Amino acid sequence: MFTVFRPTASILFKSSSSLLKKAVIPTSGKPRIAPLVRSMPLMTINQSLRGTLKEHQIIPDVVDDFTPTALLSVEYPKGKTVSLGNTLDPDATQEQPFIRIAPDGDGAATYTAVLTDPDAPSRDDPKWSEFCHWIITGLKAESAMEVSVDVSKAKQIVKYMGPAPPEKTGKHRYVFLLYKDGKTGEMEGPKERKKWGNEEQRHGVSQWAAKYDLKLVGANFFFAQNKEQ
Repeated sequence: MFTVFRPTASILFKSSSSLLKKAVIPTSGKPRIAPLVRSMPLMTINQSLRGTLKEHQIIPDVVDDFTPTALLSVEYPKGKTVSLGNTLDPDATQEQPFIRIAPDGDGAATYTAVLTDPDAPSRDDPKWSEFCHWIITGLKAESAMEVSVDVSKAKQIVKYMGPAPPEKTGKHRYVFLLYKDGKTGEMEGPKERKKWGNEEQRHGVSQWAAKYDLKLVGANFFFAQNKEQ
């Protein structure tokens, strides 16, 4: 009897991410977004991605169910890559990361990337959830193919804040989301980072994105926790 190997979303992302070390573009302190060379069909990766988001309850805790159409890769300056649910030391995630995307074929699209924590201050007591860590918009692909994104006009709506999970709060899910188009010219950040300025807990990026008609096209995430548990 033969056993069929079905790679996990994390394995698929690691395989693709291993090809992302080339063509990193200096951007004077701004996030760097470079070409993504796909090592396998994007459909295969995104089908696995969707299942992983459900497995870790990012769907529905953070976003409603959706069909990914773009691949989002994130790497920190210290060489740590976000690989759909891997665990990173918070110390390695304090600097603004490099972002790479495989666009969904629409060369005229404008992209917005965010980072949110649905487990603030803890997954068992999400009274500050969600917590907004980053919003950057105005990201445009140079073509509909897998090429670099011009970040010279990118605008940080909310400056990057590295993860800082409190002591004895277990692992937090830190979720990167990639949105397409929408009313980016009108975009403003939430009035505060906690709960993205909402009154209710476990509210945040989805409500904010709906305000600007943003379409969710990609996601990635990692876990991090305080050393004191």
